Amino acid sequence: MNKLRQNWIIICVICLSIVIMFTIIRGCGNKKGRTYKFEKASVGEVKKTILVTGVLEVMDLYTILSKTNGMVLKVYADFNQKVGKGELLAKIDSTSVEQDLLKLQAQLQGVRIELVAAQQELDAKKNMYKDNLISKSGMEQAEIKYETTNAKFKQVKLDYDLALTQKKNMNIFSPISGIIINREISDNVPIAVNARLFEIAPNLEKMRLIINVDESDIGYMKADQKVTFTVSAHPEKIFEGKVAQVRMKPVDRGGVVNYQAVVTCNNPQHFLKPGMTATALVVVGDKQNVLRVVNQAFTITPDDSKINPFKKIVWKKNNTIGGDEFTPVEVKIGLVGDMYTEILGNIKKGEKVLVKVIDKGTSE
Repeated sequence: MNKLRQNWIIICVICLSIVIMFTIIRGCGNKKGRTYKFEKASVGEVKKTILVTGVLEVMDLYTILSKTNGMVLKVYADFNQKVGKGELLAKIDSTSVEQDLLKLQAQLQGVRIELVAAQQELDAKKNMYKDNLISKSGMEQAEIKYETTNAKFKQVKLDYDLALTQKKNMNIFSPISGIIINREISDNVPIAVNARLFEIAPNLEKMRLIINVDESDIGYMKADQKVTFTVSAHPEKIFEGKVAQVRMKPVDRGGVVNYQAVVTCNNPQHFLKPGMTATALVVVGDKQNVLRVVNQAFTITPDDSKINPFKKIVWKKNNTIGGDEFTPVEVKIGLVGDMYTEILGNIKKGEKVLVKVIDKGTSE
């Protein structure tokens, strides 16, 4: 009986020793009641994107302006109508212009007769001067009369040609084949010079998206970058395009400086329409099969360690038993993506780096 009791005491002592040792080991390996989460450095894709907004526009939009004052007699084209090059779009009242044209035509005919008579008189005076029948001053008087009449003729001819152009401008023809996007005139409405009449798009199968890029992101932008975007009218569809131009002119929006970039895209089914607002994602960097770690690895600083903020530090897990669980390693980085950062040195594939510190009593 005493032997059995002795055995139970030994077993209890051993169990108590194991518990004490486990507690000590756990206390040494888990400073301050913390646990640590690690992830392996892997090989894969590193992609960086920029989220922007923009407005869709028609490419090569042609605006027709009025070249004369007058009253609109008739409009022959309307919104969304397809028109051909040279097709009559509208007519403007040309009554006053035609009256001026008739007056100038009569003046031109009269001055032309005067010019012919002055030319004949000059030729005659020249011949008479050669034969010493008149003085030199007599011939010079004929030359002055001819030059004066010729100048008068040119001025009247210029006014007549201008009136002809004005009459021609009373008929508004389409300069290109395309679709009427906008019409700003109606029948029996007065218009002035340079008034906007029509806007014509060659077609709607190609559009451009003008996106606004924050000044902190403009350095990443360049031509031929891939862009995907959505519009609220078709939220289930993803449209694609590419950057055609990055503009250098800054745009101040309430104290926030933006820059604009032009994205071209196809629109074969005409889902996209001018003026639509789009939310776009621009791929500004994409590398395949590179060594990478998750971005969180650069935001962790365990145990209140002081690290140079200008250095890129990750905490690599130690594989040795005892001692510190991890050590800081300065690394060289390449592309910083949305989820991963490219590693150029001092970390190898498969090595684990610290990505999260979990304090006792908190959950992941």
